[in-house]
Amino acid sequence: MTVDHPDLPQVVTRLRAAGCVFAEDEAALLLAAGADGGDLDALVTRRVEGEPLEQVLGWAEFCGIRFAVEPGVFVPRQRTRLLVREAVALTSPGDVVVDLCCGTGAVGVAVA
Repeated sequence: MTVDHPDLPQVVTRLRAAGCVFAEDEAALLLAAGADGGDLDALVTRRVEGEPLEQVLGWAEFCGIRFAVEPGVFVPRQRTRLLVREAVALTSPGDVVVDLCCGTGAVGVAVA
């Protein structure tokens, strides 16, 4: 994700100093969220203090679908895409797939 924003270098520096391995990608997402009416400094501060990026943004992307997340909800992990692929391969139209007590319901939605 490429972003041309005057605050990008400063945000990347803050994130990198906090140990964020993907500082450039995270900065681009935070800048976009800040441009959507969020307070950029507050968002970056939350991330620098260790809050998961997905909770700071209020969403997580999984299998091409955006899911709302909030504190206390399991964030869908990218490696769980394997489970989705296997479930899709093993099911047929009309089969029942249940995704209970696993967070956002991302697995069930992605399988459907």
